[in-house]
Parts: sequence; C-alpha cells; structure tokens
Amino acid sequence: MAILLVAFYIYLLGTVIFLMLDNRDPAETFAWIFIFVIMPGAGFVLYLFFGRNWTKAYDHKRRLPQFLAKQLLKIFEPLRYVQDEKAGHIKGLSYAEKDLITLLYNNSHSLLTTDNEVQIFHNGKDKFHALKADLKAAKKFIHLQYFIWYSNDPLGQELKDILIAKAREGVEVRILYDFSGCFYTLKKKYIRELRKENIQIFPFFNYLAPFKTHTFNYRNHRKIAVIDGEIGYTGGMNVGQEYIDGGKKYDSWRDTHTKIMGEAVSILQAIFAIDWYNTTSNNEILTEKYYPRILSKDTFKIKTPIQLPTSGFDTQWPSILHSYFSLITMARKNIYICSPYFIPEPSIVLALKIAAMKGVDVVLIVCGIPDLLPAYWAAFSYFEDLLKAGVKIYHYKAGFFHAKIFSCDGKNCSVGTANLDIRSFRLNYEINAVIYSDEVTKIIDDQFKIDLKNSKEFLLSDMNDLSVMVKLRNSLARLISPLL
Repeated sequence: MAILLVAFYIYLLGTVIFLMLDNRDPAETFAWIFIFVIMPGAGFVLYLFFGRNWTKAYDHKRRLPQFLAKQLLKIFEPLRYVQDEKAGHIKGLSYAEKDLITLLYNNSHSLLTTDNEVQIFHNGKDKFHALKADLKAAKKFIHLQYFIWYSNDPLGQELKDILIAKAREGVEVRILYDFSGCFYTLKKKYIRELRKENIQIFPFFNYLAPFKTHTFNYRNHRKIAVIDGEIGYTGGMNVGQEYIDGGKKYDSWRDTHTKIMGEAVSILQAIFAIDWYNTTSNNEILTEKYYPRILSKDTFKIKTPIQLPTSGFDTQWPSILHSYFSLITMARKNIYICSPYFIPEPSIVLALKIAAMKGVDVVLIVCGIPDLLPAYWAAFSYFEDLLKAGVKIYHYKAGFFHAKIFSCDGKNCSVGTANLDIRSFRLNYEINAVIYSDEVTKIIDDQFKIDLKNSKEFLLSDMNDLSVMVKLRNSLARLISPLL
C-alpha cells in the first residue's frame, strides 16, 4: 500500500509539472489536475486527446506556416509591397479601422486586398445555384474545401456529376474534406468514383493514421471554393441538401456565405494551397499560374476592401478571436452578432458587457432550435451577466440558424466559418472575411433585422425562471464545452 501511495504522489507531481509547463490559464490547469487526481491513467489519455497543447510540438521547420509559405512570398510581393499605402487610399477609414487592419496583418499575415467585388448569400439555394454555375464555367482548375460533405443526398450527387464532367474536360479538380466532419457523411464509394476520374480528394487530419492520433480534437472547419483563381467562396455553408431546404430535421436552414471576385481570391487560393500541402506534402499549386489576380506594385483599385484572417491550433495568435474583440471594442453605435453556438472566451464576454454599458446597442442572435444540445445548454450559462449589462439576446425560431456574422456600426462586418465559441477560437482551422464596406455591411444589417423578426428575445426574467437543476445542467455543459 505504501508503495502505491508513493507511486501516486510521484505520478501527481509529474503531471502537475507537466501541466504547469504548458502555461495555461490557472483555472484550466487546476481543472486538469483535478481530472488527473480522480482518474489516474485515464485522465492522462483524455489530456492527450483533448487537452494537450500540440502547438509547441508542431514541426514548423518541416510544415508550412498556416498562411503564407516561403514559396508564395515572391508571388505576393506586389501586394505586400503596397500594404501601408492601400489603407491610406481607402476613403473615410477611421483610426480604429486602420488599427484592425494592422492587427490582422501582424497576427495572421492577413494582407489587405481592395480590388474586390462581393456578393452575399443568405440561404443555400442561392449560394449553391451560383456555385454550380461557376463550377460548370471553370476552364483551368477547381479547388474545394469543406468541413462536411454529404455524398448521398441530391446536392452531393449533383456536385459529383459536375466535377466529373469538368475533370473529363481537362479541368484540374482538388478537394479537401475534414476527416472528422465527414466521418459518417462522405462514403468511400463516392471518393472512389471521383478518384477514378483523376479528381484528387484527400482528408485533412486523418487521426486514425499512424502518428496522427494527437489530431483527434482538431478540425479543419474552413469552407473554401476557388474557381480558376478568379472566383472564390467562403462562409458558413457545407456541402449538403440540408443547407438548401433544412433537410429531414429542420423546416429551413438560415446561413450566410460570400462570393468574392478580385484580389482576395488569391488569398483564398493560398490558404487552400497550404492546407493542401499540409495534407498531401505536395507543393504543386504553390506556383504563379494559380494566382492570376495579384496586381502590380503600382496598381490601386479601391472597390471592396477585404482581409481574410485565419486561425488554427498551430498558429501563433488566435487572430479571429482578436478580430472579434477589436470589432466589439471599436463599436460606438451597434454590434450585431450571429452565431449558432455561444461559448465565448472571458475576454469576449467582458468586451460585450463593457460595450453594452457604454451605450452601444449589442444584439446577439443564436440558434433557438438546437442541433447539439450540450452546446445549446452551455450558452445559457453566459446569458445572465450579459443581460444585466444590457446585451440583447435572441433565439432564432424559423429553422436552424448557422450564420457566423459580426457587424460593427454599419461600416464593417465579418462573415466566415468561425463560431463564437472556444473550439473556433483555439482548436479549429477557421477563416473569416473581414469586409470594410458600408454597402456590404448594410446588406448584412438588413438581413439581421429580418432575422430578429424570426427570433424570440430571451429576457432576464426568462433566465430567472430557469430551475436550479436546469442551471446546473447548463453549467456542466459549459465545463465540457471545449470537447463539443
């Protein structure tokens, strides 16, 4: 018995030192110590899968950085050369907006692009109608990357037929899908049919492969489409019929996606290219022919300014968290937020409360018809303090709500793949389009007002009506939220 007790103390001391060297938040460190104590052995296994900070162990010398690879520096040199000048050519840009542009360049090398046109889609029917037309018109290459891809529904089958037809015409087709997101939805037969037609399709982070088990808790949550380097898409929608009509579970599906034409498409292509390299170790698309929209050093076209910050478990800074925090703190009139899931970091909660108490109109819409009950429950544990500070909270009731939007003062907005939750901030590979445009932001705000009409406000009195057991359930869901 004495030997077992000594062994336990040695185990406990070793795990405490191991955790302390990760330099985590103290509360998180103590939580993991508690798990290690009550679950010896099993706690360590859980930590390797769900708690280990693999950023420090990531092989940056062998792998490319998350955004711009060395091979791309020369291609993007004209755009990098004029970064400071570009911001100066945008009329009416405030100091706060210039600061945000600088921040996103410094924390994720996100280049400012200005020669862009943007189309916003508020539903899957319009988005996929446009995407299918652009795929059919492709002449050189098609690059697609999605977190979820349903192979057996009508949309999945239609896209397969389009892609096979284009491949037979000689168009290069490359597809990345997330291994976890597509575990049950993308069938092997479907993949074989695509590969038979010389379409390259690969999973990002196959955690069942040798030496990849540590990636179990990481996801590539990005949604990217690039056609011929001229047209790009990103936003909240995956490949699935449910994004068009709600599928079997929902009456409808509300989401937001962007179509981009211009300089920013080359940034989308670069992000795809590096994910492609990190998956296949193939640098075939890190060449100039895939980036036709990079302009010369002396060319300035100011249409719709866009930055495309990215984040992932291996990035140095949580750039999308930084962008959300900055948008909140720079607001003087209003902040409109859409996110299906709401499990924010403490800094975001504090910024929202301060903004509301300063008189900023802070309005949040989250899903009211949940798909992941624990995530839905966890959100309630944050509501009381926000409501007391003056934040307005709404639950969308007209169908499933999946849009990921930030809008600030009617001037700037963010549309992308990142939810307002810990997983999107710290664990997932994400991409957002930060758009500096009154016109585009007005389109976002007009839809937001429509969404409010389809939502029910959650009041402080509703919070007070929740039973102690329900509040306890919500708090427990919050504890496991990083695993959701």
